[in-house]
Amino acid sequence: MSIQIKKEPTGSGISSGLLDIKKEPGSSSQNASNTRAVLVSKIKMNLMQAWRERWTEIQWAIQLKKLMAAYCTENVDVAEILMQQALVGSSPNSLILSYLKHGVLSQMIPYHTVLKYITEFDDFSRPYCILALLHLAEMFGSKISLSPCQDSPLQLVRTILSLIHWQVKALYICLQRIQENKSTVAAEYFVIMDNASRAIINILDRKAVRSLMQIAKTDSPDAYREFEQCEMNVGGTISQLPSNSQLGDTREKINSALLQLSKLNDMSPSFEPVLEITNSPICPTINSLVVLEAILNSSSDIQPFVDQVLVVSRLMKLPMPQLCLEIFRVCFMGFVDTNDFSEDLQWATFAFLKVPHILNAIKEKMPDWDMSSHVERGLDMLLEFSHLLDQTDIKQNFDMLVQFITELQKANIITESQKTSLCMKRSEQRSRLRPSDISGSNEGKNLSRVTHAEATVTSILKSLDSDPHRNSESMIKVLTIMLQGHSFDILRLAAASTGRLHDFMSKLIRINELASQTTSESLKIPNRNQLFDVTFLMIISIFQQNGLGIALSNKENEYALVVQWAKRWLPEEGKYKNVEFIEEQDKVDAILNLMLSSAEIIPCGQIASWKEMIMYLPYALQEILFAVEHMALNLEKVKMIIDHIRKQNIKSLLLVCTTYLCSYMNIVGAAARVKPLKMLEFFTISLGIDTKQPIQAIIDNIIYDILPEGHPQRPIRRYQLSSKKLTSEIMNETLKDSFHRGWLNMASLHTLEQLLVLRGPDWFCAEMVEHLLKQNHTDDATQSLSLAFAIMHMDLERMTISLLRRVLPSLLTTPQNSLLTDPRGYCLAKLCVLSITATHMSKIGQKEPYVRRRHKRLITEVDMDDDFDDGDTPPAKLRKLSEPQLSLSMEDFNLAALADKEDGEVLPSLDMKDPLNKALVNLFQLMNTILMNKTLSSRTWFIVSIIQEAIKCGGTHSSFIFQFMPQNMLNQVMRSLPGVFSDEHILRICDLSTLSGRKMAAKAICNNAQIPQLNLFD
Repeated sequence: MSIQIKKEPTGSGISSGLLDIKKEPGSSSQNASNTRAVLVSKIKMNLMQAWRERWTEIQWAIQLKKLMAAYCTENVDVAEILMQQALVGSSPNSLILSYLKHGVLSQMIPYHTVLKYITEFDDFSRPYCILALLHLAEMFGSKISLSPCQDSPLQLVRTILSLIHWQVKALYICLQRIQENKSTVAAEYFVIMDNASRAIINILDRKAVRSLMQIAKTDSPDAYREFEQCEMNVGGTISQLPSNSQLGDTREKINSALLQLSKLNDMSPSFEPVLEITNSPICPTINSLVVLEAILNSSSDIQPFVDQVLVVSRLMKLPMPQLCLEIFRVCFMGFVDTNDFSEDLQWATFAFLKVPHILNAIKEKMPDWDMSSHVERGLDMLLEFSHLLDQTDIKQNFDMLVQFITELQKANIITESQKTSLCMKRSEQRSRLRPSDISGSNEGKNLSRVTHAEATVTSILKSLDSDPHRNSESMIKVLTIMLQGHSFDILRLAAASTGRLHDFMSKLIRINELASQTTSESLKIPNRNQLFDVTFLMIISIFQQNGLGIALSNKENEYALVVQWAKRWLPEEGKYKNVEFIEEQDKVDAILNLMLSSAEIIPCGQIASWKEMIMYLPYALQEILFAVEHMALNLEKVKMIIDHIRKQNIKSLLLVCTTYLCSYMNIVGAAARVKPLKMLEFFTISLGIDTKQPIQAIIDNIIYDILPEGHPQRPIRRYQLSSKKLTSEIMNETLKDSFHRGWLNMASLHTLEQLLVLRGPDWFCAEMVEHLLKQNHTDDATQSLSLAFAIMHMDLERMTISLLRRVLPSLLTTPQNSLLTDPRGYCLAKLCVLSITATHMSKIGQKEPYVRRRHKRLITEVDMDDDFDDGDTPPAKLRKLSEPQLSLSMEDFNLAALADKEDGEVLPSLDMKDPLNKALVNLFQLMNTILMNKTLSSRTWFIVSIIQEAIKCGGTHSSFIFQFMPQNMLNQVMRSLPGVFSDEHILRICDLSTLSGRKMAAKAICNNAQIPQLNLFD
């Protein structure tokens, strides 16, 4: 029955006698109001006759239905009429109220209509009427349901809020009367308080009602604040009444009602961790993230790593002492695992210099944490791994833990007393070692230099600020000392670990640029050639280790000579540059003359600056190469020319020539490589340079990928892919070994990095997921998932997008796919949600995206087009999806395309230039299409698992994911699997800040109340 809420004028006459259910004539629109008035009058006459003759509820209902059938075109609010007639005097008419109750329970009258009139009654001077209404409110409120009511679910939400508010208001008014008239309060008011308290408890005892109240909080914020204020007033008033007052048992009942009301403020569900490792001695995710940061991201800012670690620890619900233990322990595992001193230096700079900065950054983000006690507890737990600490000390011949603790104390992370206590515990452990075990190695002394490197970097940065026109000699002396042995590596790593590598690079570029100017401009700089050479080699070495982006972050460096040459010639990740270039032949001839003569090869004559020398030297060498190929020069003459270049004090010339020959060999066929290869051998054979020097390391990195395997001059690398195995075989072996072990060792890390560079994120991600889905046992799958999530951080955003746009659609569009059966599908869903959350967090608050070391380009629209246009060709026949797929050319996408917005509701626009947003939109549309098939399969449970894991993330992470969810998707899931989501899940899924989201949540919760919960995930 449709209801129109309308107040009728009082005083209408009611006559007795038999009812005449004949509809009055009157078909014109002018008589519509008269017809309605006649109907109201007859309903009142019917009611009066029923009261007079004491009709039963069924008799009254039959007569009412006959009457309404005769006036089927009219809408009359029967509930209002019954309420008016029942509450005429000081006491209610119980018979009419029984008719009202029957009308509601037989669904002739909607629940919320009656409850609305109950909450509007505020005449508390008629306590018997209030008691009767409380009885009705408790009865209807405890049985209220949306189905099969056709009214708006939000109207029901507002009615429930008004009902609870009215009952609390009744408590407050009664308490006020007791407070004002302590000795002359009628007994009825105590009964009212007892009944109101019981009604509040019974109504709010239903979980669905409490959930609807959460919707009411955002739907009617002003009304909800008034309700909360009234609740506070009740609590304040009852606390002011003396305990020996006449309240008696009523006080306990009111307190019980207040306790039930307090549960509304504690509706935040507690979910299990998204990622939980129970049967592993270490946490693979944190362990591997630290390895990636220490080895592959040594030059990156600490803030992205801090954000990653905090997000992971929150999703895993990892206590802070346990997090500290994982970070500390992996450092010592790294010392034991490495056999190369350069990696020892990386671990030393990370442990002694970067970890204190990381802990201070965590302390700033979490000021409420007692960081010193957490760190002390973590170190105490680390001391339990005495065998690991002993192995580290034996290998390095150095008390590594004591040095580590000392650095933490210097950074004010722990106190002096904490340091003393921890060092004493470690000294007691170390006393058990044999003296012969901790002697005979000098590496510990070299690692101890790392602790002083931070101060050395500060001193060098000050030296580089001086004017090279006046202090070039002292500057050259300082820079030359830096190039000796491992000094440059230590200082570079120290600058990177303390976040000053950008500053160090900019200063070197400034000095190099000054030394590269024309002769007249730099004439006053003594030893400018040597100054140019040293700084050029240092800068190129840093570029090779940390990427060209380290310099491009400062726009002033973009047009510097060394940066321009590196962009033009320096190979990146094994990719050589094009050798074609328009040159000035007269300058090339001038350089040729210097190479063919015995003169020193420095800027002079037509070559006015080092910029011209560096830029045109490759083409002078090209002329020699062409002459050799056309037999105009024999190899003996070529060898003499190359020896002349090699004998120059400026070693940068050797670097420039070697780089050109490698680039040239890269673009020609195998037959044409013979002679340039011979020239390259002349340049690189028996350099007579210390292998620790940067020039040797630079040239080794350049020639490694161009020289054929087995060539005697090809550098020997500890970690290199075998050419005798397929990359898929290498990947399978590496992942199998790593997943079984539970963490990444150095060999696995470098192998995976090379595979990622070689095959790209699409192939890499597909292979890793395929291996992950081979796990059949829950414990094995969980450990593998934890490690796979960490491996995703090698190139987080690209691999996440590959997972969402390549791997998942391939699995979801394959019917009867057993790979998605739990626990495999469950773990894959976790991996998806974790990767999305981590990618989203990496962008929040960051000026630039956090990218993998040596990754030259950030993810842009062009990159995404390249990545996904070159992929596999889609199937020729593919079922047409009912949901449109987003193309990469789309720029802006309004959420109205995903949700049915209400009239006047403005939804936010998303930046659809972001590849992650595009991938999520397409994925959710694909999943929604699968749900529309109404066929239960492993794909359905996989979709449910993704939603469930996204709920566990909570906060902004859940909101970010669910904003891409189509409006009807929740309804589709709940139709396929009734009861799969609890009310708490629904409140997390729906966006309660929007009208459509609140409406969807209210309807889903009310429907959910009729279905027993499956409790599949709790």
